[in-house]
Amino acid sequence: MQTLEFKDKLTSYSAWRNHLVATVKMYHDWRKRYNLDNPHTSNTISQILESLSNDRVTLAFVAEFSRGKTELINSLFFSETGVKLLPSSPGRTTMCPTEIFFDPDGSSYIRLLDIETRYEETSFADLKQDLTRWKKIRLDTSDPAQMQEAFKELIAIKTVPREKAQEMGLFNEREAAELGIIDPETVDIPVWRHAMISFPHPLLKAGLCILDTPGLNALGSEPELTLSMLPSTQAIIFVLAADTGVTKSDMNIWMHHVLSTSNANKQGLAVVLNKIDAMWDDFNGEVGYDQSIRSQVSKTAAVLGIPDTLIFPVSAKQALIAKLKQDDLLLNHSRIGPLEHYLSENILNQRQKILLEAVLRDIGFLLKESFTLTEINYNKHNKQLEEFRKLDFENKEAMQKLTRAAVLQEKAYIKNLDQFKESRELFRGKLSDLMTALDPVRFDNAIITHKIQIDRSLTTHGMRQGIKKLFEDFHGLLGHCIEKADDAKTFILGMQAQFNTEYGLTELKPSVFEIRNYLAELEELLIMGEEFRTSAKTIMTEKNLVTRKLFSTMISQARKVISKTYVDAAKWGENVLSSIAHQLIDQKKQIENRLVILRSTGESKMKLNENMAKLEAELAELKIQRRELNIIIQNMQKAAVV
Repeated sequence: MQTLEFKDKLTSYSAWRNHLVATVKMYHDWRKRYNLDNPHTSNTISQILESLSNDRVTLAFVAEFSRGKTELINSLFFSETGVKLLPSSPGRTTMCPTEIFFDPDGSSYIRLLDIETRYEETSFADLKQDLTRWKKIRLDTSDPAQMQEAFKELIAIKTVPREKAQEMGLFNEREAAELGIIDPETVDIPVWRHAMISFPHPLLKAGLCILDTPGLNALGSEPELTLSMLPSTQAIIFVLAADTGVTKSDMNIWMHHVLSTSNANKQGLAVVLNKIDAMWDDFNGEVGYDQSIRSQVSKTAAVLGIPDTLIFPVSAKQALIAKLKQDDLLLNHSRIGPLEHYLSENILNQRQKILLEAVLRDIGFLLKESFTLTEINYNKHNKQLEEFRKLDFENKEAMQKLTRAAVLQEKAYIKNLDQFKESRELFRGKLSDLMTALDPVRFDNAIITHKIQIDRSLTTHGMRQGIKKLFEDFHGLLGHCIEKADDAKTFILGMQAQFNTEYGLTELKPSVFEIRNYLAELEELLIMGEEFRTSAKTIMTEKNLVTRKLFSTMISQARKVISKTYVDAAKWGENVLSSIAHQLIDQKKQIENRLVILRSTGESKMKLNENMAKLEAELAELKIQRRELNIIIQNMQKAAVV
């Protein structure tokens, strides 16, 4: 599959996402139009819309130095520029993690973050928000030479004393010794810590984002990259060199920064065996070439423990030259087609399913509740109107009897309402207990206590132990939260069942708040953090800067999980009683309509006809409301066919 076809697939995905956004907006407008909205539901839908609008398909390219990763990115996505857009000449490689995307503002630029910021404990997410910390270089998209010159900043290096490089986690004596570098006075390090590139390429405009990570040096010393940025991507493309196979450093990246991340988050995964052109042997010819490639694929699959269907042998160099020269024969020889097909069909389809699942999880209950309540209201209203049309309004005795029955219904409704208010207050008490248990301040207190101990620690080992104890405290706090969440859930299920059986309301299974999902997310973070800190690279870091950054990153991520748990619990508590409340409102309206009609039989015939006409008008409006909702549901069902 050619890049143009990948673009078509991504454009199709973008159109599908836009359809989903339009459907959610239509549903939100429907709720507002019929006075069914409330601040909490509105906030839920707004968050869904914001998430959809900001959605990007992010592919992370991960590799050790000199694996041809940047050339692969050029060949896959940027051959249309007519030049090698990203610098990828021999011996010159991308030195800092780089994000490539399209800024909706339309401007083209490179933003660069100084390497010295590694001394700070400020999270990278916060640094991203502070644009004053970044150097900005504007790109002239009409001038390829200017862009190529600007992109050279990505490979900029500077010379610093060895001690300074060690402090930042950018030099390790043991690794250097393996390369024959013994006790150097100075070390070359990247000038920039991170780069963000906005470029108006069609694929980027359609929602593609590329994360280019430069080797174990960056991955092993930037915890936020491993614990936050990589897990949030839709796919990881791990690049190896076909002529060397899986080296020790490749395996370190695979075990500590790729495998656990992709498994934990169900990401797409592809392993690229690049530089297959180096395996060509004139004596063996095409047959021997194919056999060598198949053998290397099998060996790589065995070492990594994955199916060989996830391994793609390619020559990024041949692919890029072929695309620049429009040479179809060379493009076919590069074998890049299967990789492009996999990215288009597997990765994009998987992202579409994940995004749809997230939307349906958040909005599915609301839609189901709206449909059920609308059907109940319409059917009851229609039945009541049909009943009135058949009544003999001249029979005063029958009318009086029906009026007395309606009055009794009204009294029963008032009793139901009192019971609802009483139960609601009891539930609010249980919800308050849950919110108190989930209060982020309680977790922040634990963070503060352990941070003091960690800051006082003189050894990296002591710091790592402090992190472990902090998460043990988190588990204890969340265990208390589980008790309160289970108590609230049990109460709400019992309350719903009582109103279904004793008060004649239609059974609508309430949503439940599953706090254990959040606990699992925190546990996953701890596991990834543990893997990071026990990786060979981290253990060999003599100074504790990386460990302090690991602590800051894990705390930042943990706070996000806890804050989300708190917000979602509050949102659930406010919305969970809505089905009962709506049914009681509709029940009240039905009783009031009945009494108005029956009492008007004692007045003029004109008054009776006016009330009947009003009832018919209400039914007509309910019919429109019902039809509109069915259209919304049909649109959502179309979006669900992925």
